[in-house]
Amino acid sequence: MSPLTPVSSVSSYVPALRIYGDDKKSSPAYLCLKRSIYYFRYALPKEPRLYWGRSELRLSLRTSYLRAARFRARMLLAEVEKMFLEENMLEYREIRRRMNILLQRMLAQDHADLSEKKALVVGDITVPYDQLRASQAEMLLRWNSEKSLEKLAPDCLIDLFRSGAFTREELSAENYLQIVKAYNEMQITMHRIEVARLRGDFLLEEEIVGRDFGKLPCEIKETAEKEPSSVSIQVPIEAMPPKKNALLYSEAMERYTHQKLQDGEWREHSVADHRGRLGEFLAIIGDKPIESITREDMRHFRETLRRLPPNRTRVKAYKDKSIQELLALKVEKTLSVTTVNILVEAVGSLLGWYVREGLLESNPATHLQIKDTRQAIELRQAFSAEEITKIFSHPRFLRKEFKSLSYYWIPLIALFTGMRLEEIAQLHCTDIYESQTKGIWVIDINSNGLDELGRPKLLKNKNARRIVPIHPVLITLGILDYHADIAKKKHIRLFPDLKKSQRAVKFGKQPGKQFKAAVTAALGDTPGKTFHSLRHTFADFFKQRGLQNDYFRQVFGHELPMLAAKQYGEKFPPETLYENVIVKLEYGNLLEHFRIENIHSQCFQDARAGA
Repeated sequence: MSPLTPVSSVSSYVPALRIYGDDKKSSPAYLCLKRSIYYFRYALPKEPRLYWGRSELRLSLRTSYLRAARFRARMLLAEVEKMFLEENMLEYREIRRRMNILLQRMLAQDHADLSEKKALVVGDITVPYDQLRASQAEMLLRWNSEKSLEKLAPDCLIDLFRSGAFTREELSAENYLQIVKAYNEMQITMHRIEVARLRGDFLLEEEIVGRDFGKLPCEIKETAEKEPSSVSIQVPIEAMPPKKNALLYSEAMERYTHQKLQDGEWREHSVADHRGRLGEFLAIIGDKPIESITREDMRHFRETLRRLPPNRTRVKAYKDKSIQELLALKVEKTLSVTTVNILVEAVGSLLGWYVREGLLESNPATHLQIKDTRQAIELRQAFSAEEITKIFSHPRFLRKEFKSLSYYWIPLIALFTGMRLEEIAQLHCTDIYESQTKGIWVIDINSNGLDELGRPKLLKNKNARRIVPIHPVLITLGILDYHADIAKKKHIRLFPDLKKSQRAVKFGKQPGKQFKAAVTAALGDTPGKTFHSLRHTFADFFKQRGLQNDYFRQVFGHELPMLAAKQYGEKFPPETLYENVIVKLEYGNLLEHFRIENIHSQCFQDARAGA
């Protein structure tokens, strides 16, 4: 906070708090308990009841503790009563508007200051200026309790009175802590923007600097006094026109994406998927300011998605048609419930992020997901034992009739290890080695090392980092020979022929397509059966035998459910996983098909050599 000169009787700036009720354990009349969560309930007066079409207000207090619920409900009660009894009660939106004006001025003043931003030196310790500002922001974050805000109140209110942002008449016992909290949050934002500036990131401040938040009431009054007119018209704040620099959805997408990447929550290879999901809203609703996106917009978005066909941008019959033309077709096969929910949740996440950033007041996309009546187990598309035999007994696999050996080996590795497609496709040669314990060969799934072009390996989550013993069938089929041949040629990646591009941002895209073609050749059209079905097949084998234990979860890359298993003790060694998981896996006489074909192939080669 800015340095302040001593002011006498500071306590006079802080309104006296009203005392509500007593501290008995019984709940006040404006509290109700539903499913262990307290709600604030307020019976509306006659006129608001007619206007809103409801008899009461009911809001979740998001707590199951009576003491916390009481405090929050009292604050709400005071605000609601003030709203109905006194028309000049400041709304939260108006408080935030004035704080944004102050923030704009502080940013402008800081930008104009050309003095050196010095580090803090304490003895032999030097704290860089950006770390100092970040620490100040973290410190202010802790001052969010009622007692802390009451301590901050005198200094904050003096600053606000001096700036002209508020007058004493606008403060009351019910709203002064809300104003202090908003002022504290504004200073946190100021510190964060300053840190971003020092690190060369000016995106964070653009939303504040580039918007017109109007003027403070004292400035409006001064302007009116300097420029008198014959007719005096007072326009209430609520009737102000829309902001000139309203943030369009397309711009909001870009800022949101940039920040997600910068925060490390998204990876470069997943950006195309995220953009595709967020872009569906643009295609259906159009580009409009995010502040004007309504609940009805989101419902219309959801219901339109439910009538659209899947893969409309790739299927020849659909890709050149507009949304309206597609809706007119009334297609039978439409997007699944899961897909619709994913797309709605993607837009909801974007809007929710802007709510948390203080740029939106509420998220119109909350709780709009469609209830999926299918059990989770019904959504998994595993291959049956008969289908596995047909797929891998097909000549494409038996005779390795693929353009690339990667298309042959990657599905087999997935079948016998349960690994994800991209985990296999991005393996390095150094990730396959002989374990020091009992000579077991393993696949080490990690994010270590860069490939020939300096690209890192990407893991789905922290549990994906694991060691999986190699199944003896894979060794019999020759995976170690293939590995030795690739390593001998000095390749870094195990499957060096796989490429990435702007359209194919993952190494596994082409192997996935080739496997789907092999499945169709062996089984015919099988909706829902994809490369990922191999992982489900692996999991289903152990589930049907009651073997989905901690050994299995470590191999599969899932978190161990029990706290003791997660936090205590080391991971299971390769020999334990080999004995308790890998060697238990078998797919009937699948290996025998490979052996018979190899014998036929060898006889054919011998016959040609003899001729």
